[in-house]
Amino acid sequence: MSFFTHVDPRLRGALEAEALRRQGEPGEGLPRGATVVLAGHRAAGKSTLLPHVSALLGRPAVDLDAHLEALHGRSLRVWVRDDEPGFRAAERAAFLALPAGAVVAVGGGFLAHHPDALLGCVTALVPVTFETYVERLSANDARPRLRPALPLARELDEVWREREALHRRARTCSLVDLCLMASRPARPRRVVTLPPGAPPLDWARRASAAGAELLEVRTDLTPPDADLAGAAAVLPLLVAERGAPLPSAWRALASLLDGAGGALHSWHAEAPVSPDEALAHWRDVPPGAQVKHVEPLGDVRDAGRLYETQRRLRARFGADAVTVLATGPCAGPIRALLALDNALDYLALDGGFAAAPGQRLLADAVRASRGARVDPRARRLGILGAPLAHSRSPRVHAQPFDRLELPPDADVAALLEVLRPHYRGFAVTAPFKQPVAAAVGARRPAVNTLVRGEAGYEGFNTDVEGAVATLSALTARTLERRVTALGDGGATHALAEAAAPMGLGLTVMTRATAGPVTTRGAVWTWPAPLGAPAGLRLDGVIVAVIAYGAPARAIAATVRALGGTPLRLGPRWFIAQARRQRALWEAST
Repeated sequence: MSFFTHVDPRLRGALEAEALRRQGEPGEGLPRGATVVLAGHRAAGKSTLLPHVSALLGRPAVDLDAHLEALHGRSLRVWVRDDEPGFRAAERAAFLALPAGAVVAVGGGFLAHHPDALLGCVTALVPVTFETYVERLSANDARPRLRPALPLARELDEVWREREALHRRARTCSLVDLCLMASRPARPRRVVTLPPGAPPLDWARRASAAGAELLEVRTDLTPPDADLAGAAAVLPLLVAERGAPLPSAWRALASLLDGAGGALHSWHAEAPVSPDEALAHWRDVPPGAQVKHVEPLGDVRDAGRLYETQRRLRARFGADAVTVLATGPCAGPIRALLALDNALDYLALDGGFAAAPGQRLLADAVRASRGARVDPRARRLGILGAPLAHSRSPRVHAQPFDRLELPPDADVAALLEVLRPHYRGFAVTAPFKQPVAAAVGARRPAVNTLVRGEAGYEGFNTDVEGAVATLSALTARTLERRVTALGDGGATHALAEAAAPMGLGLTVMTRATAGPVTTRGAVWTWPAPLGAPAGLRLDGVIVAVIAYGAPARAIAATVRALGGTPLRLGPRWFIAQARRQRALWEAST
């Protein structure tokens, strides 16, 4: 935080106090490869701050005004006086031509004239008081006059007021925000892909609002006549050439080009490759290039080869230039771990479209990066199940918390073995409560919580706490000491374990034995996509629905159609079991 000694002395004390007060608060680190810009009024001290911020971040420094003078061999004072429009055009072009990832101090008018050029950058507003601004500019006649026909005092007042209004409209962060981001682990830039048929502008707006930082547009997914100009004004475009030729209009709009002549070089291997084979493929790519290495995960037990490939590529091309991705139905957790050191993180905006099997949800990546208070490598949590788009676990538990959707036939025993060094615990939901219990040798037939121990994962069923809360609420309505469980999966095992100490009788109805329910109360445990089995009747039955969100609404509608009354108890079940999960994880190793 020593660079606060180089800001306006009138503001120095307040900035240092704010930085000290906010030190250690959760939030995001700087995105790898994104340009950091120091912007603000003339005489704010941007050029003075530049070498100190550059040293703090370990990134190259560029003073744009000095760069322009060297590039064109012209004095800025004379240039602005004689041809300000020409200067502004050259200023913009020179900035856009800079390689990504540097720390750039821009001139006093840049933020007012070119705010759209800063899209995708981390722009810190260097503060200055009006008094200091006037003092510095009045004492320095080497700076160009912007309105020489006016008295200097009036010029300074008018320009200050106009640019203050424009600065307020621009997307910037404070110097304290920049300092805090610099103190946190760097993170990848978040990329979402435009799906086939999606309106580019609407999708870009949704993605930007959700936390995306680049919009990938692929030639194999989007027609060549698509109008991308509006989307490019909302999110920087990563244009990818995939089979179909790249339209020239797209190339002109691209902030990052993945294809012939682009800064990003991609290789999508058809089969898993060894680190040696990967390095051999990338041998002829010049150092300094950005590389994207994609390959199928293959056997989950062999995931370590991807970490080694990533390590070796980063050693060759640089920490901010490498992205290694796994694809496949079980690739989600491996992608989450690779993302810790990737330059780019390719994510799904929602559960409706994923550009590759194994992509994580954008919301999970954003939440994890903003909420982690400690090294995410040490305290990672996740939930195993399918489907998981509506799971609330990532919203209520400590971050990072990964939503790891897997195919029903996934080899969970092998996956847990591979993930144990990286994840201190998991929530487990359908259809894995019973397979996971068997995989970890749990005493119970079904578990919903795994806690990492010295010898492996230990299984718990905190659903029992959820079942107690649900059965208490249900029987208070039915005034009957017997309940029917609709289904025989993991949730029913929790209901059975909870019912006995409560003095309740439990009848289990499977899909094969479905018929009219004879108790006054029942608990629906089947996943919403399964629907109701043939023959099920719920006339006059109060049915506890232990799902939540859209699945709960679908189940409730089915219950009504079968003559029953739905009782929405999903949040009650979830909160009770989540509290117990949290206590177990907090005590884990």
